[in-house]
Amino acid sequence: MTRLTFRALLLASTLSCAAFGAQAETLRVAMGYDPVSLDPIATSDNGSIWTQLLIFDTLVRPDASGEKLEPGLAESWTVSDDGLTISFALRDAKFSDGTPVTAEDVKFSIERAASKESSWGRFYRPITSFDIPDPHHIVMHLAQPFTPAFNNLALFAAAILPKAQVEAKGAAFFDAPVGSGPFVLRQWTRGASIELTKNPYYWQKGKPAVDEAVLEVVTEPSARVIKLEAGEVDVALDPPLNQLKELKAKPGITTGEVIPYRADFVQLNTRYAPLGNEKVRQALNYAIDKSALIKGVLYGEGKPAASAMPVMAYADPDLKPYPYDPAKAKALLAEAGYPDGFEAEMLVNSGIATQRNTAIALQAMLAQVGVKLKIQMLENGTQWSTTKAGNYQMSLSYATSDTIDPDQIIGFVAVNPERANAYHTEWKNERLNELYAQERQTVNGPERGAMFREMIQILHDGAPFIYLYHPATAWAEKDYVKGFSVLPTSNFRLEDVTIQK
Repeated sequence: MTRLTFRALLLASTLSCAAFGAQAETLRVAMGYDPVSLDPIATSDNGSIWTQLLIFDTLVRPDASGEKLEPGLAESWTVSDDGLTISFALRDAKFSDGTPVTAEDVKFSIERAASKESSWGRFYRPITSFDIPDPHHIVMHLAQPFTPAFNNLALFAAAILPKAQVEAKGAAFFDAPVGSGPFVLRQWTRGASIELTKNPYYWQKGKPAVDEAVLEVVTEPSARVIKLEAGEVDVALDPPLNQLKELKAKPGITTGEVIPYRADFVQLNTRYAPLGNEKVRQALNYAIDKSALIKGVLYGEGKPAASAMPVMAYADPDLKPYPYDPAKAKALLAEAGYPDGFEAEMLVNSGIATQRNTAIALQAMLAQVGVKLKIQMLENGTQWSTTKAGNYQMSLSYATSDTIDPDQIIGFVAVNPERANAYHTEWKNERLNELYAQERQTVNGPERGAMFREMIQILHDGAPFIYLYHPATAWAEKDYVKGFSVLPTSNFRLEDVTIQK
């Protein structure tokens, strides 16, 4: 009897542990974007960035507040007073295959990020040489001051890769990448899912808390909610904002939201005659009722935008959005030579309900001042490539900052020439370009802050975009999911997430 009882207890214990393991084993997240590539220097889309940051690690990274940097693979660092030398002490970390992360891997990765093949090369070319005293220390030298240099090392493009493997495998390395982040890629079914397993050598002991994470690619927001309610996923990113209140009230589901470093706007191709006129562009901004958009399209989950710059470090709290003033819009159009308005076509991502609804509202508002807007719905990739090629008049879009320093995003949306030529608007302002060059050689502080505020004012006045809103980013999750959040830089981390059923 005693023996049978012991065996029964042992079996019950085993089954209980198995059940507990099953509950905590896999975290399933539904997101709207499929990665384009897992090569950090070849991408700029959110699906790629978010996935890469789960597999790779950087020397430093933004903290949860988005206001400062915290240690990553670097345990500590020093920056010389003149800003020309950055020294790092590396922690005792390993890649997911068990090989150590060394200073040679760091040097290789940063040089690769600075290469001609890199989409982000300009961010790293100011680092001109390296010293490696030993495998756990590396010193980076700059030929001239470049204030964003340290911050840019927290960007996904500066992910630290294993030198030997990348050199041996080339592009094939990214089919099955090896990183030092919390997870390892097990399988990527394009357009469907990214399956990840925990990195047994991750430098944060005891993390991640879950054994597996599956990122399910579900492009339609309402479909993500359906899968959450059905128990097919544990977290749904970006649910429809009009369903948030209903989701909050449902038993077993909790929601969260943050206003990240993001701005939504309409890109205006200044090579199209009417949009080359500053008064026309300003008129379009006066014609838009931002408060109505936020209420009707975002269901109150957002703030009006005064610029294409997110509200982040060095933002000007006194910069006001263009007020809704249709009479002024008409007067500016008349002054510009378009008293009866004009016709234009706007590209819109057909897969995002918020953008579809925003487009319809913009069409109605602009019609009130004589601008006849034709909406062309396109798949996300097609809209992006068409806009990037300059084959558009207007395009409904947005920008997010992947770093906590505004240098990256101001260069992207406002500087021409730069890698995006004022985010493909081809707008150009020489004074702004001068300030951009100056802030990059000015130490952080009030003087650099004043430069950013002047640049943002110039961008506001020049209006190469119709500024709309800063939308909240929301998520919904089963209430047994603990520790999930979206960072101000729009990505999410999973190493601290637990499942407590």
